[in-house]
Amino acid sequence: MKTSLPQNVTGLNTLLQELDKILLEKAVEWAKKCYKAFLEKLDGLLARDRGRALSVEHLREVWHQTCLGPVKVKRRQYRDGEGKYQYLLDELMGMGRYRHVTRTVQEQALETATVMPYRRSAEVLRKLTSIDLPHQTIWRLVARTADPYLERAEQELEYFLETGEMPMGNAKQTTRLIVEADGVMLSLQQEKERKAEVKLGIAYEGWTRVGRDRYRTVNKTAYAAIAGGDAFWGGMTLKLLKTYDLAEVKDTIVGGDGACWVKAGASYVNGRFQLDRYHANRALCTALGRDRETKARVWEAIDRGDVETGLRILAEASSKANGKQAKNIAAVYNYLRDNSTGLRDYRLDLGEEGKALRRTGAIEGNVDKLVVRRMKNQGMSWTICGIRRLLCVRFLVHEGKLADYLKTGNIREAPRVPRRRLRHLVNQTLAEDPTDWLQADLPALQGPHQSRPWAQALRSLSEARL
Repeated sequence: MKTSLPQNVTGLNTLLQELDKILLEKAVEWAKKCYKAFLEKLDGLLARDRGRALSVEHLREVWHQTCLGPVKVKRRQYRDGEGKYQYLLDELMGMGRYRHVTRTVQEQALETATVMPYRRSAEVLRKLTSIDLPHQTIWRLVARTADPYLERAEQELEYFLETGEMPMGNAKQTTRLIVEADGVMLSLQQEKERKAEVKLGIAYEGWTRVGRDRYRTVNKTAYAAIAGGDAFWGGMTLKLLKTYDLAEVKDTIVGGDGACWVKAGASYVNGRFQLDRYHANRALCTALGRDRETKARVWEAIDRGDVETGLRILAEASSKANGKQAKNIAAVYNYLRDNSTGLRDYRLDLGEEGKALRRTGAIEGNVDKLVVRRMKNQGMSWTICGIRRLLCVRFLVHEGKLADYLKTGNIREAPRVPRRRLRHLVNQTLAEDPTDWLQADLPALQGPHQSRPWAQALRSLSEARL
């Protein structure tokens, strides 16, 4: 088909604008060929070095999901003396049956799934990388990663609650721990109940300044569970015991909103309860409204440690109010009275040392970052099992332990290949003329239109040197 000069120039401009995309596609195509060639040569190496008990049965193909995209690889199927089938190449790569996903892809897919819905994760990976996984596969990856971890954690917790035996940890020593806890309700589906409470706890050693009026917690440890108060604090204590020598902690502050299960945590970690200023102030603002004077008087008394005076001021305001406002103030009075042991600022008892410390309240931001942003307010509903699995993987990512866990989780008995032979095999594969796709000719440079401007532009590009 003949085309006019303007159309050819337009096509050339389009080619130049997408040059990086074209080169990337060619590079990925070459990398796929190298991946396939290397693994098939490695499979042949394993076949030569196999034991006499294994006999080759078939040569089967399977799709590997890699960061380069899907790659079809041929490998040998063996049968041992007992009649069982196995694939030495799959075992060497840590892949199970129907689980031919490389560790790199697993890590990227899991990290993406912890910050956005499964469908959206699949779309983002497909658009930004060569990874092409259905969202159901990502969901299954989360399940396969979390289930063994959760099973082991449940066994450890059950053993700890039954025996009280403390696990061997790093025995890190610190003089003070701030522990905070709160809960968030998530919608359920396919369950008897419509809502489930995720309990979240954090523990940290203090704060460090990261900007003007901005602080970050130091050495934060987080734990979440859908469980009763006793089971939650048992799991939280177990996690702390793996990190700290709690016997050496002189002062433990347990902060929260005053819920019974939160206050009960003080007895588990041998601490004292502190009512979060955020929850107390929110309750006062709701009840007193625009009465800033009364609110200021209440806080002035509490800030100097005179809790009884603060409660008396609130009771007087309740007696003077009428109707709904009187009920609201009375409700706040009962709330603060029930948590009066936690109203006194713990820093008042530390003298000069307390001036360098901050109030509790970090749990609010952590509930949002660790749970709410991914699992709430997006029209989502969950099964309890789904919540536990995703929280497990999310915390592994948050703590920077996902990559190490994937490595240890895939350990199995597999044939060993000397590292030197693997390195030689890689070099041999890469040396096999990887630039065949670059050895192309441009007929237009020798044709009847070689003197035209667009042909001269192509010649200039083809003769470019780096």
